[in-house]
Amino acid sequence: MPDMMIRLLRLRLSLLFLAFLLLVIAAVAVTYVAIASQRHDALLINLAGRQRMLSQQMTWLALAAPDDPLLAANRQRFAEMLIALEQGGAAFDASGQTVVLPPPDDEAVRAALAEARQAWLRFDAELARVAGGEADASLATPSLALLAALDSVVARLAAQAEAKVQRLQIIQVSFLLAALLLLWLGYRVIQRHVVNPLAALGAAAGRMAAGELETEVPTFVDEELRRLAAAIDALRAEVLASQRHLEARVHQRTQELTTAFEFSQEIAAQLELAQLLDSVTDRARALMAGSAAALCLLDEEAMTLRLAAGSGAGDARPDLRQPANAALPSQVIGERRTVVAETACASCGFLRSVAAGQCVATPLRAGDATLGALCVVRPTTLEFEPEEQAALALLANAAAVAIVNAQLVEQGRAQAKLSATQAERERLAADLHDNLAQTLSFLNFKADRLEAAIGVGDAQSAAQVLAEMRGATTRAYGQVRAALTGLHTAPATQTALADDLRACIAEVQAATGMTIALTIDHPDALTVAPLAHQQALHIVREALTNVWRHAGAHRVVVCAERNGEAVRIIVHDDGRGFDPTDVDASAHMGLTIMRARAERSGGALSVQSQPGAGATIVATFPLAKEQPNEPLATVAG
Repeated sequence: MPDMMIRLLRLRLSLLFLAFLLLVIAAVAVTYVAIASQRHDALLINLAGRQRMLSQQMTWLALAAPDDPLLAANRQRFAEMLIALEQGGAAFDASGQTVVLPPPDDEAVRAALAEARQAWLRFDAELARVAGGEADASLATPSLALLAALDSVVARLAAQAEAKVQRLQIIQVSFLLAALLLLWLGYRVIQRHVVNPLAALGAAAGRMAAGELETEVPTFVDEELRRLAAAIDALRAEVLASQRHLEARVHQRTQELTTAFEFSQEIAAQLELAQLLDSVTDRARALMAGSAAALCLLDEEAMTLRLAAGSGAGDARPDLRQPANAALPSQVIGERRTVVAETACASCGFLRSVAAGQCVATPLRAGDATLGALCVVRPTTLEFEPEEQAALALLANAAAVAIVNAQLVEQGRAQAKLSATQAERERLAADLHDNLAQTLSFLNFKADRLEAAIGVGDAQSAAQVLAEMRGATTRAYGQVRAALTGLHTAPATQTALADDLRACIAEVQAATGMTIALTIDHPDALTVAPLAHQQALHIVREALTNVWRHAGAHRVVVCAERNGEAVRIIVHDDGRGFDPTDVDASAHMGLTIMRARAERSGGALSVQSQPGAGATIVATFPLAKEQPNEPLATVAG
C-alpha cells in the first residue's frame, strides 16, 4: 500500500515536471521564432529604407546627371527590390549578400507596396522622359509621392514588427503565468500529498512516542494515505490497548510486590521463631490467594525436611517429614529454583492432605544457605504466573533472613543468660576474694596475735584482739550478704575518690600495720564513673593486701594522678617482686580479678615486676567528665 501511494505521487509529480519541461521548450521555440521574425522584419524595414534612399539618389541623378550610368543601374535595382518586396524572391542586403524574401502576409503591407508600385511607375515614367532628353520640372512631384509611399511601407512594416513584438510579449507573459501555475500546482500537490500528510503523520507519531495514545490519527483524501493513516491508527489502538493492559498488570504486580514487601517487613519484625513461622505461612497464603501454605525447614544434616508451620493445612500433622532428595524438594532445595507442580503428583504428606490443585514451591534462602522451602497451594484453574512466583520468592527470601535473625535472637538470649550467669559468678568470686578472703586473712593474723597474748598471759591484749576479730567477723557477714544479694556491685558513690582512697589506705594500715605513703595530684580532678570509683578502691585494697601477704616490703607508695583524659592509680612496693608471666592464675586469683575489675569499668591494668626488684601495679580509668586542672598535691603517710 505505501508503494502504490509512492507510485501515484511520483506519477503526479512526473506529469507536472513534464508539463513544465514542455512549457520551457515551447517558450524557447516561440522566442527563437520571434527573434527570427524580428530579424526578417528588420531586414524588410532596412530594404524599404534603402528603396527610399535609391529614390532620392535617382531624383538627384536625373536632375544633375541624366546621362550617368548609375541612374539606369539604380532604376533596375529599385525595380527588382520592389518586386522582391511585393512578391518575394531574391534580393541584396546592405552588405551585398543575397537574401530570399517571402511574400508579405500582412494586408496593410501589401496595400502600401501596391501604392508604392503605382508611385514608382509614375516616377519611373518621369525618369524615362528625363533620360530621353526631355527635361521637366515635374519630376519633384512623383519623387515626393514615391517617398511618401515608401515611408508608408516602412511604417506598415514597423507596425507589423511591433505587432509581432506585442504578440511575443503576450506569449511570454502567458508562458510565465503557465509556469507559475505549474509551480503552484506542484506546490499544492506536494503540500497536499506529501508535506501535510507527512506533517500530520509525524505529529501523530510524536504523540504516540510521547505516550499520548488517546488522539486518533487524522484521515486523508487520497486512498493510499487514508489506508496508511488507518493502519497507523490501528497500530495506535493496539499499542493503547497493550499499554492499558500492561499498566493494569504492572499495577497488579506492584500491589503484589508492595504487599510482599510489607509482609516481609512485618515478618522481619517478628523475633519469636514459632510466631514468625506461622506469620510467614499466613502471609504467603494471603499473598498468593491460595487455599493452603506450608513452611518446611531442613534438619542440621540437610537431609530431611520437617513441616515447621502450615496455614489452611487440613489434616497435615506438624511433625511431617520427607527426604530432601525427593522429586519436588530436590528441585527446590537442590537446584534452588521456584517450581510449579500438581499437588496430586507430589509425594509430600502436606500436599496430599489438601485439595487437588497447583502448588508453587520456592526455597528459603539466606545468602548462600538454604534453610528449607515455602509452598502455596490453590485450585488448578488459577495458574501461578511468573510475576507471582517472583513475589513469592521475594517473600521467601525475606522470611529466610527473618528466620535466621529469630534463630540468632534465641541463641543470643541463651548466650546472654549464660553470660549473665557467668558474670554473676565472676562478680561473686571477686567480691568474696576482695572482702571475705581479706577478712579471713586478717582473722588468721589476729588469731596468731591472740595466741601470743594468751601465751604470755596478757589478758588485756587478748581481749582487744578478740574485739577486733569480732568486728572483722561482723564485717565479713555483711560483705557475704551484700555479695549474695548483688548490692555490693554498684553502690551509690557520694564521696570523692581522693577521700575514699585515704579511708581505704587508713583501713589497710590499721588492719595490717604496714606503712603506706599516699600521694594525690589534683584531687578535685579525680572524678570517674561510680562503677570505676568502686572498682578502683577494690583494686587498691587487693594490691595492698597482696603486698602485705607476699611482698615483705619495707615501703609502699600509692599515687593517684590525672593523666590526660584518664585517672591513673599506681601502687608500688620495694618487696621481693615476682615474674608476672609465672603466676598460677588458678591458685592466685588476685591479679586476674584486678584486671577484670579494671576492664569492667572501661579501664585497664598493667603489672610491672621482676624477682628482687619490687612490683608496680598501674590501674587507669577514664574520666567521667572534664575537670579543671588545679596544681594541688596532698601527701599522707
